[in-house]
Amino acid sequence: MHDLMHDLATFLGGQFYFRANELGKETKIDRKTRHLSFARFIDPCSDIDVFETVKFSRTFLPINYKDCPFNNEKAPRIIVSMLKYLRVLKFSDFQGELVLPDSIGELTHLRYLNLNGTSIAMLPESLCNLYNLQTLKLGSCSNLTELPKHIQKLVNLRHFRIFNTPIKEMPKRMGKLNQLHDLDCYVVGKHKENSIKELGGLPNLHGS
Repeated sequence: MHDLMHDLATFLGGQFYFRANELGKETKIDRKTRHLSFARFIDPCSDIDVFETVKFSRTFLPINYKDCPFNNEKAPRIIVSMLKYLRVLKFSDFQGELVLPDSIGELTHLRYLNLNGTSIAMLPESLCNLYNLQTLKLGSCSNLTELPKHIQKLVNLRHFRIFNTPIKEMPKRMGKLNQLHDLDCYVVGKHKENSIKELGGLPNLHGS
């Protein structure tokens, strides 16, 4: 983004947007902040008070630099446990070992979850409690071979991306996700409940 456009966006965002290279206990953040973005913790163990200030945030987007990617391994656990009102959560291209805690299922307001290109190997079953989730991106997750077995509970899911992820087969009863508009890959299973016929229950599906 051009510097002038960046300055204008920062000015208009005012108190509601916060962006910083580092986040630590000395960081000053307005309680009205709703959209949060940073590159790294100074000390992950001392940042709990900072998150108390921004616990009503709606968005978390990490800042990735080529020479210093967002890779705080404690960050996902802290962010998920402290920011209960998130609508948008993005960890795509996270460079460290990514593990989502079971408490991800408590983010019932979440609409968008992006884990593209991460090392995540397992998704907690509690993810299926996110009944308001509309977008789930799991593309190019090279260690992920299985989806939560009750993923059909995500009844409001509209966009589901798993291209280039080695999923062995889809969970059963995917046809119950009848709000799906976008599904870039379907791995046919060996059972009736996850056969190609399940696509017949997705009337809103379009595109390729």
